[in-house]
Amino acid sequence: MKAIAIHMPGAHGDLTEIELPLPVPGEHEVLIEMYATSVHPADCSILDEARIAGVERPAACPFIPGVVVAGIVADTGARVSRFKAGDEVFGLKSAGESGGYAEYTLAKEDELALKPPGLSFAAAGVLPAAGLAAWQALAAAKVSSRDRVLVQDGTGGTGSFAVQLAKLRGATVITTVSDDDELDVAWGLGADQAINSGGQDFAAILGQSIDVVIDTAGGSVLSRSFAVLAPGGRLISTAEQPDPALAAQQGVTAAYLTPAADPYQLSELARLTAGGKLQALIGGSFPLSEEGLRTAHTLSASGKARGVIAITIIEKQQFS
Repeated sequence: MKAIAIHMPGAHGDLTEIELPLPVPGEHEVLIEMYATSVHPADCSILDEARIAGVERPAACPFIPGVVVAGIVADTGARVSRFKAGDEVFGLKSAGESGGYAEYTLAKEDELALKPPGLSFAAAGVLPAAGLAAWQALAAAKVSSRDRVLVQDGTGGTGSFAVQLAKLRGATVITTVSDDDELDVAWGLGADQAINSGGQDFAAILGQSIDVVIDTAGGSVLSRSFAVLAPGGRLISTAEQPDPALAAQQGVTAAYLTPAADPYQLSELARLTAGGKLQALIGGSFPLSEEGLRTAHTLSASGKARGVIAITIIEKQQFS
């Protein structure tokens, strides 16, 4: 089978095509013929971060990135009970294992959900990482219809799902975007207010009027987000660990969240998307090739991608 692997730690990981034998599923594993995946920040940085931190790498090089899987079950382990050969599935693997940048990959049974007939493989390939991050961030912040929620970068991958899911919870949703071209996109996703943070100071505009911040940007955006929280407010970042000193100073709670596989939540995200209540915003689609993945990783690293960056592995049925 063909796979795109990282051969050395670095900004873009020296992505190179390799040939490997088909993996054999363990007792609780599923072998998936891959139709689609997508680029997640963990796919771009995991080996480089391990090198910088001086910790053990998640796997010896060559390492196949790709935390998101979407495809058809080709085989199952002896103790798998929820899936059978021929089932259409999608899900989220751990960053330390990955493997989605390949024609076939293994996933644990509890990392997967059935793909409903009304959901394309293209959508299934972008839902898991960004959709689960948004779902779990809103749940951790206990967002309700009484809340004013600020989503940072509301047209990015996680942000676009967070805007829509917060609206489904009945919240008033404000979001920041990087330029005027993104304003209509944010409003189309359901935002009640959109702010071009490239030309305006969102903190000065909002004051301390926000109950919940969902930060997907990190850096200075995360630091400045504390200023808009009302006393007792909640901040969840999917980008990096918030400063506990700033949280204490502002009298708010703050936490960092990375998405975890959850079959029920995956099924709900799929149901909402197939039913037209949730839009999977795709900010570009690239093939499973060295050039395609390098371009996709460069776009992801630029921070300018709209929505989730999709990777197409098998064309047929992709949009059926």
